[in-house]
Amino acid sequence: MSDEPSGHEENAQGLKFTERLAWVGFMLFFVIVLAIYVARGIGLEQDLTEANRELLETQMRLAEYTRHEVPRPADVGLTNAQILAMQRRGMARPEMQLRRNLAEQPELIPHEPVLGGSMYFVPEGIHVLNDRWVLATFEDGHIRGQMLLEYDVAHGNVTWQVIESYLE
Repeated sequence: MSDEPSGHEENAQGLKFTERLAWVGFMLFFVIVLAIYVARGIGLEQDLTEANRELLETQMRLAEYTRHEVPRPADVGLTNAQILAMQRRGMARPEMQLRRNLAEQPELIPHEPVLGGSMYFVPEGIHVLNDRWVLATFEDGHIRGQMLLEYDVAHGNVTWQVIESYLE
């Protein structure tokens, strides 16, 4: 018997070597892919940490800017239900008609004009607060004030009552 390997044994050893080489290549590929994912994960974690830090700084700046802001303003004006109720009482366009009606009644202003002026309601200063009250600004060209009025609507007619007024 000879010590030389037969063709079948050489073929089997070559196959084992090729198989090992394929496994080593696969493992090397797997290690490289794993290293890339780990590196990307570390990078993403750093990006996330940086983004959280920037968000916190922005929130702190926003809190500084809004520290003295007034909370949500009060809701004023007529609700849909109040508008419908006033329409049933004879006012087709309640807010507009209330403003116009009040503007036509400067005698409701309980202050005397100065320097020969005459008191009148400032049209853009008449605010319908709800289905009961109106806040109105008045002036005579020299002095200015505000007043709170209560109103009632019946058959399209408005009756006014001054609750409070003051000069600025």
